[in-house]
Amino acid sequence: MGSNPVGTFLPLIFICALIVVVLVAVRGARARSVGRSVGSGGPADLATKVRGLKSQGRYEQAVFLVRGETGFSEDAARSFVDRV
Repeated sequence: MGSNPVGTFLPLIFICALIVVVLVAVRGARARSVGRSVGSGGPADLATKVRGLKSQGRYEQAVFLVRGETGFSEDAARSFVDRV
């Protein structure tokens, strides 16, 4: 009885394909989530909220808000808050 290399690697190929499908699904879900949160209220609404928090001296909360609404990194969120 000879060995069948395709049969040996078939489970490995299946697992790799499954991982790729999951990664693509997660990336797509993140993109839709960011689009929904920014698109629903609009950037002007977010800027207005950030201005309000900054005027109350709540800079860190403004950064958290921007990160939560947009998915920005901390540095990008801080830059947005600084520019508003």
